[in-house]
Amino acid sequence: MAYIQGEPRNQTSLFPVSLEDLIPEDHLVRVIDAYVAGLDLVQLGFGRATPKGTGRPSYDPADQLKLYLYGYFQRIRSSRRLEAECQRNVEVMWLINRLKPDFKTIADFRRDNKTAFIATCRAFVQFCRAVGLIAGDLVAIDGSKFRTVASARRHLNLKQLKLQEEKLDKRIAQYLVQLDEADKDEAGETVDRSAIKTALARLEDKQSNNRTCQALMKSMDLEQFNAHESDARMMRTAKGPRVAYNVQTAVDAEHCLILHHAVTQDGDDRRQLEPMAKEAKEQLQQPELTVTADAGYSNGQQFQACEDANITAYVPPSRSKNSSRKGKDFFDRKDFVYDVEHDHYQCPAGQLLTLKQLHNGNREYQAIKDCTSCALKAQCTDAPRRYVSRHANEDAFERMGQRMRAHPEMMVSRRSIVEHPFGNLKQWLFGNGRFLLRQLEGARAEMALAINAYNLKRVINVLGARQLMALMG
Repeated sequence: MAYIQGEPRNQTSLFPVSLEDLIPEDHLVRVIDAYVAGLDLVQLGFGRATPKGTGRPSYDPADQLKLYLYGYFQRIRSSRRLEAECQRNVEVMWLINRLKPDFKTIADFRRDNKTAFIATCRAFVQFCRAVGLIAGDLVAIDGSKFRTVASARRHLNLKQLKLQEEKLDKRIAQYLVQLDEADKDEAGETVDRSAIKTALARLEDKQSNNRTCQALMKSMDLEQFNAHESDARMMRTAKGPRVAYNVQTAVDAEHCLILHHAVTQDGDDRRQLEPMAKEAKEQLQQPELTVTADAGYSNGQQFQACEDANITAYVPPSRSKNSSRKGKDFFDRKDFVYDVEHDHYQCPAGQLLTLKQLHNGNREYQAIKDCTSCALKAQCTDAPRRYVSRHANEDAFERMGQRMRAHPEMMVSRRSIVEHPFGNLKQWLFGNGRFLLRQLEGARAEMALAINAYNLKRVINVLGARQLMALMG
């Protein structure tokens, strides 16, 4: 039995196959083409959106934007790989009408239009909101670390520099001792003075560079610095310390679309709840908002700020606990009853703790009398008196705790809403790789492209390509 045979390569045809015949009606590239056709590139801030009357014609930014959206949709972020796709990929040939820009032109477009990519991402969010794909009933907020292009070997911090300085001091002292021994040795045969002096000079140069780096970082009020990417920060991740940025997302619960994102330099999420929630509220253009986040966002000041902005947050309060002694925990803050009217605490033994001092809005209370004779002292404190601190926004913490006890299902909802987009971004778009562009501005532009591609893919899955193109038209 013969195999299925294809057409011979040298066979001619009266009517050559056109690119239009090769692309299905519901193909991705048709969606991208319709989407970009409806954008006002001048208003979004793209360079050369209006062609010049003189000089050599430039590439249309609409074609280059189509190429990048297709590339990020297909996990192709490199400008050199995009150049290759223009010459071999039939889908790309159809999308940009067989244009063949070189990799430098492609890379320059991404470098020169960073803010425009962010505006384009926001424009698609507003389109999704206009067609009813974003409800705004519940928004989940989360953050994740994305590695930078900069190497960890080029990263400095003051603590490491000080430790290195101490080690250099010890080594220099050892070489000086060897030189002294050589001076005392009459024969001078046991120690090579020239080798010691050469090594000593190198160590002194390293020490001088170390102290110069410390002085510069202190003058610039920097705790850490990367020589290849000054905006990058060393952050704790599940795989250990990494040079990275902290990417924040606010995801709508209706179809898991990312309605707002931010690329930050903060190593944790404790100061991100308020700005992310307010930006999401502004994107939704509604007077109230309900948000949820994990315990990493626990911050009394942020809780209060959200309440003041008509934002109802559901975040598990994370509070510091008393240290244990000999494997036994002391009474926690929650074991002490606060009297709002008289502004004092009552301990488990029935004794009162009154206000001792105020510091930055925080209040500290101490037991009225010595606790030495108390029968519960061994479970309470090792000090002569017990002290209890009250946070400046303790009321906001308590209200948050009440909301979480009333709605424990919010944490289940949070996981199902916000962890899906991050999983897609890391596995599908970035492939667990790094940012390609340097500095915070470049990382923000690249993340905007990635999130735009994610949202576009998500909407195609929800509506289908034909219905989406009909809405765009």
